[in-house]
Amino acid sequence: MLLLTSGIASAQGAENPLDGITPNLDVFGGALNDVWARVVAGIWAAFLAASGINLIAALYKIRKARAGGYQSELSDSMDSAKTAAVAFGAIAAAGVIMGAILFVVNGS
Repeated sequence: MLLLTSGIASAQGAENPLDGITPNLDVFGGALNDVWARVVAGIWAAFLAASGINLIAALYKIRKARAGGYQSELSDSMDSAKTAAVAFGAIAAAGVIMGAILFVVNGS
């Protein structure tokens, strides 16, 4: 009965406790900052290389299907090449994409 008569809750008086705080790894020291940056760069490079190999393999499948005259296989290969090209582009532009997301979120 109390819940039905209490009305709508208001959050006007609540303040954001994280207002003005930004993520910063300097508290753990410069060595950690160097290490995690190298690890992320290595992982990014590995994904980029794997995606590039996948794109090259998809393009080779298209060439093989065209040379053999296999129309159904050509259609499947084209779809796989499009997907591989989009994945390669997204991985290559990951830094720009993350920068844009952080810019929008920070409102700067």
